[in-house]
Amino acid sequence: MNQTIEVILKRKGTMSYTSQQICESDMEIIISAGIAGPTARNLQTRHFTIVQNKELLQQIDNGVRILMGAPMEYNALYGAPSLIITSAPIENAPFADQDCAAAVENMLLAATSLGLGSRYVVSPTRFIESEAGKTVQQALGIPQGYRCVACLIVGYDADPSQTPVSRNMDVVNYVK
Repeated sequence: MNQTIEVILKRKGTMSYTSQQICESDMEIIISAGIAGPTARNLQTRHFTIVQNKELLQQIDNGVRILMGAPMEYNALYGAPSLIITSAPIENAPFADQDCAAAVENMLLAATSLGLGSRYVVSPTRFIESEAGKTVQQALGIPQGYRCVACLIVGYDADPSQTPVSRNMDVVNYVK
């Protein structure tokens, strides 16, 4: 099996992280992979915000928990030291959700290939886009006129023995 397919099949949604921050060169590779993602009509309208500030990460985590009505022990960011937010213009970006999702998948695969843990998360976008999250959105420097679309968390996996979840393979039909 080739290396790309191995990385795709190895990728998992990591649920616990060490507190160690990933190195800047790895983050640059991950972001480059996101930027390399396909965009409809080559509009390239998505924006990437890297959050490593512990106080802001805690604010986002608390905001998600409150918004969801989750118990105090709920940790939306799973203790990851980095959150990457993809955002896109509110107007004139008809394929923003798809473009951001493609970028996030590229970044997840890049993180896996670098031996890092990662997870696709959407709940932070709901908080950041809520009325309660507006001040956090400003502190994050999300461009004016943009909305948060999707996120991923990245860091060192605290439980590398965790394996990818099994997938339902009975979801395909062929029309020839």
